[in-house]
Amino acid sequence: MSRRRCAVVTGGGTGIGLASAHALAGAGLDVLIAGRRAEVLERAAAEIRAAAPGARVAAAVADVGRPADCEALVAAAVEQLGRVDVLVNAAAIYEPVPFLELTAERWDATLDVDLRGTALTSVAAARWMAANGGGRIVLVSSVNAEASVPAASHYSAAKAALHSLARSMAQELAPSGIAVNAVAPGWVRTPMTEAYLATSTPERLARLNPLARAGEADEIASLIRYLACEAPPFLTGAALIVDGGQTAISAMP
Repeated sequence: MSRRRCAVVTGGGTGIGLASAHALAGAGLDVLIAGRRAEVLERAAAEIRAAAPGARVAAAVADVGRPADCEALVAAAVEQLGRVDVLVNAAAIYEPVPFLELTAERWDATLDVDLRGTALTSVAAARWMAANGGGRIVLVSSVNAEASVPAASHYSAAKAALHSLARSMAQELAPSGIAVNAVAPGWVRTPMTEAYLATSTPERLARLNPLARAGEADEIASLIRYLACEAPPFLTGAALIVDGGQTAISAMP
C-alpha cells in the first residue's frame, strides 16, 4: 500500500478537474484522473507529471454516466496507486436546452453524468474510505445551483441536487471519518464555457460580478486543494460558492 495520500479526480483531463489534479499533485498527493477520452487523459497525465515530478499520476478511461464505470475507476485507483483518500467529482456535461424543448432523453443525459455519476462514484470511494480510515470528498457544483440562466433547467437542477447530496453524505459518512463538501464555481474559463466567454464584451463582463471578469480554473482548484488537504474535519456538509461575488449582487433598476 502506498504511504502517500491518493486522490481520484473525475473530469480530470480538462478544466477544473485538470487544475484540481495539478493542485493535488503539487500538494504531495498521488493522483488518478478519469475521463472519457484516452488521448486527453494521456496529455493531462504527462503535464501533471512534468509539473509535479514526485507524484505518481495514473489515468483511467471512464464515463461516470455508466454505473459500472463509477465503481471500476475507484477500483483502478486502488490497484494502481494503492488507496483512495480524496475524491473530486468534477465530471460534468452541459448542453443548452430551452425548457419548452426539454425531453426525457436530454434530461437523463445531463443528470446521469452530473448527478447520478457523482453519487455512484462517491458511493464507491466512500465504501473504500470507510473501511480504511476515512477521507475527503468534494462535489463540484455550480453557481447555477443558486441562480439559474436560460436553457439550463436540467443542469441547474442537477447542480442544486449536489448541494443536498453533500449535506446527506456529510451526515451519514461523518462516523466513518469522511468529510464531504460541495464547491460551486461561478463563471470560470474552461472548455465548457470558452465559446460563450469568447463572445462576451468587457461591458457584459463588468456586469457579471464585482470583479468584472470570469474566474480561472486554478482559482477553484486552490479551494478544492484546501478542502482535500488542509480544511479542518469540522468543515463538512457545506456548499462553498466561489463566483467573484456574482450571487452577492442585487440588480438595480
